[in-house]
Amino acid sequence: MKILQRYFPVFLLIYHLAFSWVGYRYILLNNGDAQRYWLRGAGLGESSWSDFLKPGTEVVMLLTFPLVNILHLPFWSGFLIFSLISFVGIILLYQILKKIAGTHEGLQGLAMVLVLLPNLHFWTSLIGKEALLIVPLVVFAREVYRKKYFSTTLLMSLLAIGLIRPHIALLMLLSYGLSLLLTEHFSKKRKWQIAGGCGAGIVVFGFLLTQIQDFSGGVERIIQKYEAHIRVFRHTDAYVPLDQYPLPLKLFTFYFRPLPFEKSGLWYAVIGLENLMLLLLSAAAMYIFVRSFQTLRRRMLVVFPIVLMLFLGIVFGFAYANYGILMRTKIMVAPFLYLMIMEVFAFHFRRKDSP
Repeated sequence: MKILQRYFPVFLLIYHLAFSWVGYRYILLNNGDAQRYWLRGAGLGESSWSDFLKPGTEVVMLLTFPLVNILHLPFWSGFLIFSLISFVGIILLYQILKKIAGTHEGLQGLAMVLVLLPNLHFWTSLIGKEALLIVPLVVFAREVYRKKYFSTTLLMSLLAIGLIRPHIALLMLLSYGLSLLLTEHFSKKRKWQIAGGCGAGIVVFGFLLTQIQDFSGGVERIIQKYEAHIRVFRHTDAYVPLDQYPLPLKLFTFYFRPLPFEKSGLWYAVIGLENLMLLLLSAAAMYIFVRSFQTLRRRMLVVFPIVLMLFLGIVFGFAYANYGILMRTKIMVAPFLYLMIMEVFAFHFRRKDSP
C-alpha cells in the first residue's frame, strides 16, 4: 500500500490528462460549449481583454482570450491547460481524503477509488467552468475539514465560485450558514453575525446572478425559464422526465442515475457502474449516520454535504431533464459527497476498532 500511495499522485496526473484527450476528441465529434469558450468562430478583431470582465461565462473567456488571440494556441492545448488547472483541485481532494482515512488501509484504498471516478475527470478536463470551479470548491471543502469556518481563504474561494456560477455560491452559502447553526454551539451574537454574513452574501451573489440572467419578470420569469429548459431537453437522446417525478425520485435521479443498463452505450455503462457504487456507498454512509445520529449530527463534514445536496438536488431537479446536464452539474457537489462518505466511514471504523 505504501508503494502504491507513493506513486499514486503521478498515476492520477497521467490518468487525468488522458481525459483531456478524450474530452478533445468528444468535442470534435459532438461539438459543445468548449468551442464557444475557446472563442472558435468568434470575430476577435475589435475585442479586448476587458470585454470579458463580467461574471459567468466571460470568466472562462477572460482566461482563454489571451491564449487564443495573443498566443494563438491550438484548440487541443486548451484541454491540456484546463486539465492541469483542475488537477490542482483533484490532487488536493485526494490529500484531504487520505488524511481522513488515516492509517486504515481499506479507507486509503477507497480514497484512491473515489478520486479515479471518471465523471469527475471527464467534465473537469474540458475547456469550461467545471475545470475552474473544482479548485475553489475543494479549497472550500479543505477549510471546512480544517474547521477554519470563517477564514479568508474560505470566503475567497466562495467568491471565486460566485464569479463563475453565482447560483451555486448562493446555494452553498445558504447550506453553509444553516449547517453551522445546526452543528456548532455559538453564542447568540455569533449566530446573528452568521445570519448577517449570509444575508450580505446572498445580496452579493444575487446581484451577480442578475448580471448574467434576466429576472425582470420575477418568479413567473424563472418558471418560464425552467419550462423552456424542459421543452428543449425533451428532444434530446439523454432526456429523463424529471419534470414528471415526485421530489424523492427527482433527488434520486439527480444523484444516482442512470444506473447500469438504463441507457445503452459505453459511456452510460461506465457512468452506470459509478452511480451504482456511489449509491451503495451513500446508502451505507446514511445507515451509519442514522445509527450514530447524536454524534454525527455535530460534524460539519457530514451535515454540510447533506444539506447542500438537498438544496442543489431540489433546484436542479426541477430545472434539468437531461442525463448529460445532470452528470455535469453533479461535479459541483462531488467533493463534498466524497468527504462525507469518508468522514462517516472513518468515524465508524475508529469506533469499531477502539477497545
